[in-house]
Amino acid sequence: MRWFYMPNERVEGDQIGPRMAFEKLYQEGWFSAYTAYSYLVRQKLLSSHEDALGELLESVRSFAPDVIFIQHPSNGYPLERDYLFQLRTLPNNPKLVLYEEDPYGCFIRRMDKTIKNVIAESDICFLGGTGYIAEIARKAGAKKVRFAPHSYDTQRFGSAWTPTLHRRYDAVMIANLNCIKRIPWLFLPGGRNRKLTAQALYRHFGERLAVYGGGQGWDREAYCKGKIPFDQQGRLIREAWMSVNWGQFDEIPMYSSDRLPISMACGVPHITNYQPGYEHIFSNIPGLFIIKKPQEAVDIALYILSLSIERRNELGYQAAEYASKYFDAVTVYRNIASVVREQLLNNRANPETT
Repeated sequence: MRWFYMPNERVEGDQIGPRMAFEKLYQEGWFSAYTAYSYLVRQKLLSSHEDALGELLESVRSFAPDVIFIQHPSNGYPLERDYLFQLRTLPNNPKLVLYEEDPYGCFIRRMDKTIKNVIAESDICFLGGTGYIAEIARKAGAKKVRFAPHSYDTQRFGSAWTPTLHRRYDAVMIANLNCIKRIPWLFLPGGRNRKLTAQALYRHFGERLAVYGGGQGWDREAYCKGKIPFDQQGRLIREAWMSVNWGQFDEIPMYSSDRLPISMACGVPHITNYQPGYEHIFSNIPGLFIIKKPQEAVDIALYILSLSIERRNELGYQAAEYASKYFDAVTVYRNIASVVREQLLNNRANPETT
């Protein structure tokens, strides 16, 4: 199985998780050949988008893949359906596979033309949620829709540590809170409950709560410490007895952002909101607490703080073990590759025979 990966990244190598996963799968023999083509980086280096499309076409033709795996396309790199058809009908007849982890709405943050074109021309598209977002993909022309959860990479998160006996905070929330059209009270879906959760925790825990994130919604909130670099999440989570979040787009079944697996991997108990379908993928995980109302975050936080330090650390360890088993990037992308092989390539190039 020859795998041509098109990562969405503005700096070569930024997509650490999938790059690590595909390199490992190649080493394990899942792929007979593998390459990554950073299409946004190449477009920036070339003189025009037309030149970028020409180079991409020739790169695919030269590599002769069985699979073109594209991640998060958008109008920043326009792709028309006739061009995508050209890619799919090159001599090797590669299968076009889309992985779109981001959430979208029917009215707010709608899918743009390019992603709809890729969905329509793809042989299979993996989405980070189901429900209405899968229906949007079907209406866009998707032939096959499948689900794949967010993952975390072990290069930046989940490193070995010795849990401390004293923590700077009782609870940490890492979350942005942007407003639509800069209207202070108009949030993305789930944003209002995110703020209500933070406010409820602050009323009870005061300075023992820290929120890290950007966005107009956090303006003038005493508990918000501002934005942090993405790769610093793990260090800050480990400064608290628990991490807390309320996800945006909280009505998409099975959807979660990457903050859920990242938080679990850090080895600290995590509180998050319920979304339809969580009982199938996130149920009965020690150290993961699922709430249905913002105020419940306070109830669970009080419960966690009522446990011995040894038990809190044990719950965090169990959550990290579960994340390592099911949500690290290698596991998630190996499953995607397996589904592609089984459902599109008739089990071509099994790892044992490649």
